[in-house]
Parts: sequence; structure tokens; C-alpha cells
Amino acid sequence: MKKSLFFGLALILAPAILRAQHLEITPFGGYVFPVTWNASSGSIYFQGNAQYGGMINIGVSRVIDVDLIYNRIDTKANPSILGYPTNEIPLSINYMMVGFTKNFRVNNVVSPFLGLNLGACLLYPKSSEYYSYWFFAAGIDGGVKLYFSKYIGLRLQAQLMMPVQGQGFYFYYGTGGGGSGVTFSAPLVDFGFTGGLIFRIGHIN
Repeated sequence: MKKSLFFGLALILAPAILRAQHLEITPFGGYVFPVTWNASSGSIYFQGNAQYGGMINIGVSRVIDVDLIYNRIDTKANPSILGYPTNEIPLSINYMMVGFTKNFRVNNVVSPFLGLNLGACLLYPKSSEYYSYWFFAAGIDGGVKLYFSKYIGLRLQAQLMMPVQGQGFYFYYGTGGGGSGVTFSAPLVDFGFTGGLIFRIGHIN
């Protein structure tokens, strides 16, 4: 799936890169709130924790960006599911997204924005007793960009990201070649805030 994902990203981004007027590179960090994922026989509680990552915003016009985003959350899960271990599970939640941002430029300093993202999510337990799993994912974000100069700024945003479940999805527990699953009845919704420095490259209007 990873090869297909990166190949798809390359095809999607190629026209945008060729048309790009400028790039914005933004490393960021922030916090994501705790959330409970409901399952058929119980639930899993994901603790709130720090999140971090980076994004490249490809400016295809004065107000539209194409976005390439990586966001990682290192957290711990506390399962409460009948028939499964209740020990705390360290894991990372990794979002790899492509999206579009609409910038509402007030002036050369202040630019509120709203974005929509699609991509993939990898839940990666840091123990060999549990299986990792890929999801399709969707997200939305909004906030404001504050520019100190033509080439340096600050991005402040709130974002909501979620794996997109299909009917009959299973989150597997087990060792070796075996394992069993539990069906989840509600999406995992990660909501949080981030901030990061913007580094702009290219022609700036």
C-alpha cells in the first residue's frame, strides 16, 4: 500500500509542482486531545499527547495551495474489550495526507485559511504482540498564517483527522501468524492544535 500511496501522490502533485508560484515549508508541533474508539465489545481509550510533523504547501495561485502533510502522534491506548488484554499499549498514529488550502488573504501579514485533506493513516503499535494497520483517512483544518516578512511566517491551526472505516474492519491482536479481531462501530477522531514556522520559497505576490 505504501508504494501505491507514494506513486499516487507523485501523479497528483506533478501538475501542481509544475504550476507552483511558491512553496511554504512548515515544521510543526502541538497537542491532540484524548479520544475513545468504540468497538463491538467495548472501547479503546487513546491518551492525549504531543503531535508533530511537517507540511509542504504548493502555491498554485495567490489563494490556493496544494498540501503534502505528515503528522505523527505518539500516544498510549488503553483497551477495554471483552476477551482482550487490558494492558496499556504504546503506539504511534501516522497521517500521510494530500489536501487543498483556501487562503483568505486580509493583507500581506494576515491570511486566515481553511483546508481539506485525504490520504492514509497508519496505526503502529510499538509491541510485536499487536498488528499495525493502514486506513484511508480524511481531515479538515483551519487557522491563520501570520507573516513576519515575505519569507518567514507563523502558522496556527486547529485540525480534525480521522481514519475512514469500511464495513467489517478489524483491528488485530495476536502473536506470530495468528490473531483475532473486533469490529469498531464509530470512527477514531483526532482533534488538536498545532503551530509552526513557515519558510517560503519562490515568487511571492
